[in-house]
Amino acid sequence: MTVSSMSGNLNFGSIDETLEALQGLSEITIICHIRPDGDTLGSAFALMHALKKSGKDRVEVVCESEISPRYRFLTGGKSRIDGPCRGGIVCVDVASPSMAGERYRTAAENADVVIDHHLSNSGYGKCNLIEPDAAACGEIVLRLVRRMGGLDRTVADCLYTAVSTDTGCFVYSNTTSQTHEAAAELIRAGADAGRLNKLLFRTKSHAAFEIERRAFESLEYFYDNTVTCMKITLEWIDELSANEDDMEGISSIPARIEGVKASATFRQVSADTYKLSVRTNGEVDASAVCKLFGGGGHKMAAGCTMTGDYDSIKKIMAAKLHEGIGK
Repeated sequence: MTVSSMSGNLNFGSIDETLEALQGLSEITIICHIRPDGDTLGSAFALMHALKKSGKDRVEVVCESEISPRYRFLTGGKSRIDGPCRGGIVCVDVASPSMAGERYRTAAENADVVIDHHLSNSGYGKCNLIEPDAAACGEIVLRLVRRMGGLDRTVADCLYTAVSTDTGCFVYSNTTSQTHEAAAELIRAGADAGRLNKLLFRTKSHAAFEIERRAFESLEYFYDNTVTCMKITLEWIDELSANEDDMEGISSIPARIEGVKASATFRQVSADTYKLSVRTNGEVDASAVCKLFGGGGHKMAAGCTMTGDYDSIKKIMAAKLHEGIGK
C-alpha cells in the first residue's frame, strides 16, 4: 500500500514493498547520480553489499561521473564504475532520471526501484521508497539493510559515509534525532567514525583550499546583505586540476555569515552555463526557487542550471531568492 503525499504528486512506498521488489530481482544494477556525493555512493554500496550478503549473485553499482578520490575507498580504489546496466534497475538518491546522466537516463526512467529522500522526486520508479523527512538516503537504506540482516562493518562504513556527509558531519539543520540514532547504530556495528570523519571532513587538498579562497574573493552581497552569490570558474578548475572532491561543501560556507538568509554558488561548466548550489536558512524555499529554473532539491539545499552572462544571471537568482524571504 502506498500513501499519497500532501501535494498529491508523490507516492511513498513502504519498506515491505521495497524489500519484496528487491527480492524479485535476480540481477541488479544500482545507479548513482552524476557528480556523486557521499550519500549516493555510500547508500548504493551499502545496499550492494547487503544484497550480496542476502544471496544475490550479481549486484553492481554504476555512475556516469568519475569518482572523487575521497570516496574511492567505497569503490575498491576505482575512479570509474560506469559499467553496463543488467537486470533490475535500482536508483539510489537520484531525484530524477536526468540526474542519472545521459548514459543511464533511459535505464533510470524504467527503474524497478527508486530509493530517495528528495521532496522533488516525482516517484518515477515502479516501486518508490521516498522519505523527504530523512536527512540522508543512507537513513532509508539503513532501515532496509536492518530488515535484510545485512548490517556488518563494511555496510556500516558505507552508511556512516552517507549519513555524515549529507548532514555536514551532523551540523546541518536537516540533522534529526533519527540521524544521531542511525549514526550510533552504525558505530555499534563497526563503522570507523574517527577515520571516516578525518577523511571526509578534516582533510583538504591544496586545490580545495585555493578554490575556496578564490570563491570567497568573488562573493557579493545583495539586499542588505541577506543574499549572497559567489562563483567557481572553469579557468580555476583547469588551472588547479580541481575535482569534485575539491569543491564539495563550498556552497554551504556563506550560510555561516551573520544575517545571510540565502546564498547561491555558481559553478561554471561551459562558457555561459553554470550549475548552481542554493543554500538557505529556511526562510527561503531553495527547492521552490530552483524549480523555476528546472532544478529542485530540499527546502534548505537545492540546485539548478542557468545559462547566460554571469553578471546577469546572478542578479536574476539573487532577486528570486530575495522574493522568497519570509514566504
